[in-house]
Amino acid sequence: MKKLRLFYKLFFPFFLLGISIVVGFSVFIYNSTYHSVEEEFLKDKQNYTKQILNNVEQKVRTIEYGYTAYSSTATFETIFKQPLSGKDFDTYRDIKKEINYIEMMGIEGSKHNLISIDQNWGIMEGSLKELSEEEIAEYKQKYINEATQSLFWRPTSTGIEMIMTLPIYQRDKFALGISNIPRSSIDEIVDNEKDNLVEIYNSKNELLYSSRKKARLLSLENYEAIMNEGEDIKMVDADGEKYVYAQSDYNRWIYVVQINPTEISNMINNTRIGLLIVSTLLIILVGIISYMLANSFSQPIRKIQEKLAIHDVSGQKSELSLVADSVDKIIGQNETLVASLTMQKPQLETLFVLSLFRNRITANEAKHRLKQFGYFFNETNHFYTGLIQIDNMDSQKIVEKDLYLLALNNIVEEIVPDKERLIPIVLNDEMQATIFITDENDYESSRRIMKYYEEIQTAAKEYLDITISVGISPVYKTLISSKKAVDLAKEALHYRVNVGPESIIFYDDIAPLLNDASISKYPVELQNELVNTIRSGNEEEVKETVDTLIDEIFRMNKNPVSLEVTLIRLINEIIQLGQLLGAEAKIFDSIKPLYYEAINAYYPDRIKQMLIEHLITPIIISTQDKTDKEFRSLSDKIVQIIQTEYDQEISLDIIADRLHYNPNYLSSVFKKEYGENFVDYLMGFRLQKAKSLLQETNIPIKEIAKKLQYRNSQNFIRFFKKKVGMTPGDYRKQYNH
Repeated sequence: MKKLRLFYKLFFPFFLLGISIVVGFSVFIYNSTYHSVEEEFLKDKQNYTKQILNNVEQKVRTIEYGYTAYSSTATFETIFKQPLSGKDFDTYRDIKKEINYIEMMGIEGSKHNLISIDQNWGIMEGSLKELSEEEIAEYKQKYINEATQSLFWRPTSTGIEMIMTLPIYQRDKFALGISNIPRSSIDEIVDNEKDNLVEIYNSKNELLYSSRKKARLLSLENYEAIMNEGEDIKMVDADGEKYVYAQSDYNRWIYVVQINPTEISNMINNTRIGLLIVSTLLIILVGIISYMLANSFSQPIRKIQEKLAIHDVSGQKSELSLVADSVDKIIGQNETLVASLTMQKPQLETLFVLSLFRNRITANEAKHRLKQFGYFFNETNHFYTGLIQIDNMDSQKIVEKDLYLLALNNIVEEIVPDKERLIPIVLNDEMQATIFITDENDYESSRRIMKYYEEIQTAAKEYLDITISVGISPVYKTLISSKKAVDLAKEALHYRVNVGPESIIFYDDIAPLLNDASISKYPVELQNELVNTIRSGNEEEVKETVDTLIDEIFRMNKNPVSLEVTLIRLINEIIQLGQLLGAEAKIFDSIKPLYYEAINAYYPDRIKQMLIEHLITPIIISTQDKTDKEFRSLSDKIVQIIQTEYDQEISLDIIADRLHYNPNYLSSVFKKEYGENFVDYLMGFRLQKAKSLLQETNIPIKEIAKKLQYRNSQNFIRFFKKKVGMTPGDYRKQYNH
């Protein structure tokens, strides 16, 4: 059928318009894709560089912590300040055990050595080696005499070598810890699947590692520029090379990943080809659509012309009517969708606030979402983040904690006006969070927030019968900073352990305390006391010692980070003790909740309870038989020493030094096995020997007293008379007659 002229008048404009749209769309997509691909590529390189930094730094810190922890033990100085030979197997085994522990926690494949500078010996490559005076002098010259630091890193032909002077926290250095990390182990940590050029430089501009064993990428000028800028992560274009670097805040190492320009070019080339194919298909599709549209619009005209001939167009539904019907249908669907979105607005706003706290939204997305939710902020608006956490709850309430958090969320919605906050949310299974809206000229905002939370505390106690504590972040200018704000509010909540429950803590009030350069403080003597009580198996003494130890740790460590490190160290020490005592391995399979409590460190009483119930008591029960045998063996050794050396100077300290045990521990073991303390048993045995000498010999009483280690014979006579009821002379006369 011949087409009407109207068909061509419609078809060509539609087709040209469609081609224009396709071309414009293709150009826009190409530019957008190019920038997006380039941005994602660079972001991927930055993330990869940061990942390498975190992985290497974590392993390095683990090795350093292993040496630091061992050098802080009570026995370290004793061991490394005395000679060591092949006969000292127990000491060698203890040192090997510590080295094995460092190997297990550190970088796989690394070799770890410990050297005594004072005594010229070392555990090297798993064996005891005697070092020459020249070797010791060289170590002292390099790392102790003229050194201003305790930790040294240097590249070797096979990898990286770490030298650490020990003990780390003492001025007097008498030992070295040396770790050799092979290149293959660093390759595994770097995990360079895309064959990127990766380099690691230390703070002295030494190339510690290169993934391709080629000349260094950074020139001296670029290295110094990076060190001066001190930025965390950045892309640099210098000397014709593009690379991403990240600088560690921990040890000032620089991690460099080279950018291969051909990668971006290949990615864009594929996009270009794909876009050309898609554009061609779209043009073909536009031609088809233009044909259909032109035909569709011209067909009614043809039908009208045909109908005019018979003057009957009734019952014919025009295309415009169909369009009108479709529009009515779409409007109805749109109204339904609007109603549905209105009902779901609280849930969507809650997800939006969660995204802010988790830093999963960009500034532009946040601005768009805020408009959708009816929030309009200007440059003078500032924000606070407040966190609520429930103080100690009984076991029944803990089960229903989620309900209590929801109830607290409702209380916040009722007390805090809508215009002064975003929607309150339950952040996790421990906390409720609210973002407050203030103005930079509102100087009473912090006081008003304090008043709101005081009202919330009162309502929680009155209606829910619970007490709560609150942590409040510093003021911040943009909602994109909410992730950092919630972290600071958590730090403020951590400080509750120092001020008690029902606290409202502003981060700004405690920031000077948290910013102090503090090192975690560890009560070693109390830990040794706990070790002795665990060995003794006395659960009551264990409970008392745990109470004292945990209270002391919380008292000594005000900074949440140092508190977390100290608690984790205590758990690791108890686990290691359990392993040394031969406790069942399954005991240590279920202690993950204990580490979680240590990391959060909110409730000292809960940590005490979990330490005793989940770790210490199972260790005591599992090792009881072995402990009883050890007690009997130690007690028998003490008795044997008394019976063979009663006529020599002897004390519990001397025996403890000989048997390599703590005197207090030996005293408790002996009393538990024999029912009397060491001194009473020794005095009683010497008394029996005195009776035998008085009965069977004519040795003068003064000589007997001297033989039994009495410096004054009168003291011996008084003791004998007190125990026997007569003097030694009368006893001898009575026996002889």
